[in-house]
This record gives sequence, C-alpha cells and structure tokens, in this order.
Amino acid sequence: MEWIAEFLATYPKVRLALVLSDSKADLIADRIDVAFRGGPLEDSAYVGRHVFCTGTDGLVASPGYLAARGAPNGLQDLLEHDCVTFAQSGGGDVTWRLAGPDGIDEAVQVAARFSGNTAQALRKATLAGLGITLLPRAVIINDLRAGRLVPVLPEYQRPGHGLTVLYPSRRHLPLAVSAFIDLVVEKLGQLDATLTPQRP
Repeated sequence: MEWIAEFLATYPKVRLALVLSDSKADLIADRIDVAFRGGPLEDSAYVGRHVFCTGTDGLVASPGYLAARGAPNGLQDLLEHDCVTFAQSGGGDVTWRLAGPDGIDEAVQVAARFSGNTAQALRKATLAGLGITLLPRAVIINDLRAGRLVPVLPEYQRPGHGLTVLYPSRRHLPLAVSAFIDLVVEKLGQLDATLTPQRP
C-alpha cells in the first residue's frame, strides 16, 4: 500500500482499483490493465515481464502452534501434524515435494486441517495457529522478521517460480500503466535480494 500511495501521490488524476485473487484473470474481458502472476508462465497471449527472482518456498508455523504441538524432526513427521494447504479439486490429501539438505527431492503427503485458495488465506490461518504451511518466502518475509512465524525444517525448501507482470499489449499502453509497472519493478528489484535465504 505504501507503493500505491507513492504512485497515486505522483499521479493525482489516476484512479486505481486493486483486485486480489489467485485465479487467472482474463485481462481483456475483465478490463484489467496490469496483472501480477506467480508461478511458471504457461501459454499466454499477453505481454509478460519477469520482475522477481525464483526465490524459495519454505515451511513455517506460528510459535504458539509449535509450543503446543512441538516441532517436527523430519519431513515424515509432518504426517502427525496439522497442515495448512491450498485447496485441491476433489479434496483429499496434498503432496508437498521439497529439496532436502542433500539437494534430493523428497515428497510427503500431508492432511490439511485447513485449506484455502489464496496465499493470504493460508498465511492468516497459519498466523492463527492452525498448523504448518508451505508458502513463498516473499509472502511471509515480514512475519518471519517479526517472529510471528518461524521456520520449520528450514533445510527443506521448494524452488519458487518468481513473479511476472502481465499486460494485454505493448501498443497503446497508457502512460499511467507504464509508470505503475516501472514503479513496481523498481520496488521489487530492491526487495528481491533480501528474499532468498541461504541453506542452513
């Protein structure tokens, strides 16, 4: 919001509507000027500009949850813990695949105590003590710094996919849209270097 406030102060005649959703929008049909999409960019008719490093996803929980339930000693111990996961179509358990300290991928099937369809829903459920979750470091960095969330099994990480800014076309790109993209790219560039932790 600080970035948006800075942008609107610079361009006082611009109006901005923010739509938060983890679903893929149709930019043209929904009349969206700019979208930010995480993950690998599949076939897209839009112009894409990569603005963020891949980073990593990590396991975290609230201090209160770990005080009550204890910390897992290994990946398979997650089977005995409540987990907070993205909702799966058809329900059922979720498989997390992470690279261990030796760089070899390992998988564990976890049962969701709570599931949701946005990263922020999972973050808030984890802050509330509902279990252990796996989220991109960019989503939880401030909570980690403030101690609201703590790493769980930090030797296990999942490669992230970065962030891409999308817009319908390079032609007829409004000045305000171009300026907004430039501002966000600049701010994320400043933040980028702080988000990839070193392995323990």
